[in-house]
Amino acid sequence: MSFKNLGPNLFQIMIPTPFPVGPVNVYVIEDPGGGLCLIDAGPRTGPALAALEQGIADLGYRLSDVTRIVVTHGHVDHYGLAGDIAQVSGAKVFAHPHTASSLEEQSSERDRRHEYYKQRLVEAGVPVDVQFQLAHILGGLRQYGSDVSIATTLDEGDEVDIGGSTWQVYHMPGHSNGLICLLQPDLGLFLSSDHLLRDISSNPFFEPPLPGQTQRRRALVDYIASLDRTSALEFSVAWPGHGEPIYDHRTLIRDRLAHHRLRAKSILGALANGPNTVYDLSLIIFPDLNPMDRFLSISEVLAHLEWLEDQGAVEAEREDGRMLWRVAG
Repeated sequence: MSFKNLGPNLFQIMIPTPFPVGPVNVYVIEDPGGGLCLIDAGPRTGPALAALEQGIADLGYRLSDVTRIVVTHGHVDHYGLAGDIAQVSGAKVFAHPHTASSLEEQSSERDRRHEYYKQRLVEAGVPVDVQFQLAHILGGLRQYGSDVSIATTLDEGDEVDIGGSTWQVYHMPGHSNGLICLLQPDLGLFLSSDHLLRDISSNPFFEPPLPGQTQRRRALVDYIASLDRTSALEFSVAWPGHGEPIYDHRTLIRDRLAHHRLRAKSILGALANGPNTVYDLSLIIFPDLNPMDRFLSISEVLAHLEWLEDQGAVEAEREDGRMLWRVAG
């Protein structure tokens, strides 16, 4: 069977991705009046489309029966097929405002992000040859998604009726500026996307400033606040964007917070030997990585440095175009 039955009208289809994270979980909810709602859609690849079509067929439907798609956040493994499915079925696509702005104008948004990341990689002290490697990899991600027209935005406090139940929308920035989770309190179900993952920690991904703003959000500062808010929520099981379900979210959150404190401590330890760049710190903390994971490690180190800076533990200054980080005081 190509799907899992998770509860009333709720199913999970595992969709292959070309990324190290492995398959992405797409959730399918049957509406009582007919039609399907997808929570995420998978990347825009042939194997992903085939897996999604097969899973939906095994449920007795076709892609043309999809009437709504909720995109949890703007990473291609989650939204990549949304535009194609909407074209086939006429489905309306829902996303957070921060996600919507990037999905609807992908060409200009890609250019904006490319320029932004180029500047940040220079600041991080990344060697020129590695900058070219990373730029090539990031540019290659565009093949896994296409422009998506957003019919309705969803934000903190909104409610949406899906499958005969009312789902509450929670904006949980950190892994992505526009990440949303969905809670069905009566059933005790939480669709956590990449905000909560059972077996791997969610990368606090740094992103450009939101349109119209000059300062970008601090990913890990946001993520810690989002974890604290999630800990206060009541639900029995969280179904994540990747991997297996989570049955004790508060214990997982405590473990994640401990993980980030330990990571921050190791970065402070590395800075005890003197000022350093984000890139060189990433080599110390994560010595053996492929180029794509190297970019994620740069994001991870920068996020922890900003969290430490927020606590007054570290500080940075510009030197020859690079940002050098040191222990404060």
